[in-house]
Amino acid sequence: SGGTDASIRPFADGATTRLADACKKFLLSKTKHQDMKRWAAEGLSYLTLDADVKEKLINDKPALRALFDLARTENQAAVYGVVTTLVNLVNAYDKQEILPELVELAKFAKHHIPEDHELDDPDFVAQRCTALVHEGVVTALVALANMESENSREMIARVFNNLASQQDLRGLMVQQGAVKCLLKLTHGGTEKGMRQAAQAIARLGITIDPSVAFSGQRCMEVIKPLLALLLPDCSALENFESLLALCNLASMNESVRGRIIKEGGISKIESMLFEQHEMLRRAATQVMTNMVCSPEVVKLYEGNNDKTKFMFLLCGEEDEETMKAAAGAMAILTANSVICCRKIFEVTSWLDTFHMILGHPSKEIQHRAAVILYNTISASKELAEKIIQTDILEILMAYTMLNEEGKNEVRKVAQEALDAAKKWKIIKSAEDANNEEDN
Repeated sequence: SGGTDASIRPFADGATTRLADACKKFLLSKTKHQDMKRWAAEGLSYLTLDADVKEKLINDKPALRALFDLARTENQAAVYGVVTTLVNLVNAYDKQEILPELVELAKFAKHHIPEDHELDDPDFVAQRCTALVHEGVVTALVALANMESENSREMIARVFNNLASQQDLRGLMVQQGAVKCLLKLTHGGTEKGMRQAAQAIARLGITIDPSVAFSGQRCMEVIKPLLALLLPDCSALENFESLLALCNLASMNESVRGRIIKEGGISKIESMLFEQHEMLRRAATQVMTNMVCSPEVVKLYEGNNDKTKFMFLLCGEEDEETMKAAAGAMAILTANSVICCRKIFEVTSWLDTFHMILGHPSKEIQHRAAVILYNTISASKELAEKIIQTDILEILMAYTMLNEEGKNEVRKVAQEALDAAKKWKIIKSAEDANNEEDN
């Protein structure tokens, strides 16, 4: 097929595969003439636009190894052929989305309509990616990444990114040195290439423990390229994957959180809280839940702004995961700052928001709600009075009587909140009330 169009046949039937077989023979030949092998790779770079050739090549392990060996020679002239062949094998080229309406219009006007080859279905592409990684393509790409050509670097980044889209290959890619190479590719090159490399880094950081994926100093180095994926001209998928990786990184330690702050990450992450897409808002809230563990971020939330108020409002989101993350962030903020406790009452609908999280069926959200109340009641008598003079008192008392399995923590924190109110002498214990009656 002609790339993404299976209906284009540049050669007569069978000629493409015969030419590909000839190229593979030259690749595997014992000749010391590197030019012969280079021309063979360039031939394959064109012929692998055909999905049948892709499948034949991916199943020919000696030919693949010969291709990788050619890459490892770091011969500048051989780069183009090898990289383009790899791009074709993993379908890492840009594919234009065609609207169904335009297809119908093209049919009506009797224009040519591109057809997808069945061997280019996602399942076949995934199998080819798996075969390449298991045959050692990562080390070949690492060797190729030393090239100066910006276009070649972009193609290498594209291959890496497509490989990293396969979740089960990520661990092997990290082991084989993909991260160090990808970091190189985020510095210098085409804008598209640098974004592809950054997205591949994000994908590796989503499912692998960041201390393993980005060992040593690399956990600091990956932050800048990841934050670059939160710019307005990036796609929603790039935004989302970057946020997931940043969330894992922010859970590591204060040094990593400090680096995210230093690189201007807070404003970029917070801008995602206003996105219309629910999953982007959720992911951004989850990053901020980890970021508020930093005293520096708590200070930001204490400032003359609406950050705390907005985070509290997010506790009223319909999406359960967003609600849980926002309530978690508020639990941390109120534990560390009396100012943040006060800011809750600047929200007009503060009582409604408390009702939402206290009445939520999730025990995790109920627990977070109880912690926020305990922190706020403990913070000052004035704030405690505001809470206790509402029906929240009855809700907390009901919480202390929960007998359901798994609600021990909720019951315990609710009791601690009531005990904190008793210390302010806003409510009386049963014993105090009985003593007063006796007197």
